[in-house]
Amino acid sequence: MMPGRTLRKTAPSAAPAEREAAAECALQLRRIGDKWNLRQKILNLLTKLFCPET
Repeated sequence: MMPGRTLRKTAPSAAPAEREAAAECALQLRRIGDKWNLRQKILNLLTKLFCPET
């Protein structure tokens, strides 16, 4: 090691329970996003049907 330089500390790996919680959170966020996307698509379809552009 060169003088004046410090070693980088490696971050400890996440615990399995922590990874599982993060995966579950990601899954829930994906489901929420899918629901909002579907809602937006339905609103866009209704807008096209009831407010046709001239």
